Amino acid sequence: MASLIVPFIKVEAPYTEIKETVIEPIWDWWMEEGKNRERLGELMKRQGFQKLLEVTGFKPVPQMVQEPRTNPYIFWKEDEVPGEWDRDINEFRKHHLR
Repeated sequence: MASLIVPFIKVEAPYTEIKETVIEPIWDWWMEEGKNRERLGELMKRQGFQKLLEVTGFKPVPQMVQEPRTNPYIFWKEDEVPGEWDRDINEFRKHHLR
């Protein structure tokens, strides 16, 4: 499993910018949300890449993925959808039977 959080950029010593903006927020999230003996990658898989982006404050960019999924799924929050949306659970169930 590999994920690119920060696209390749030149970073110079003493590396404080990358420590403060990437490493420390991820460590804090891992310490707060990680289970006992859980690896960082397992936490990312369990909570999702979107949660990791929220923790670091990064916006998703195309360089974070190698290729688009063949079976895409996206979970949008209501405030992220311009104009919002109308939800009718009965209409949804017509097309998505259990």
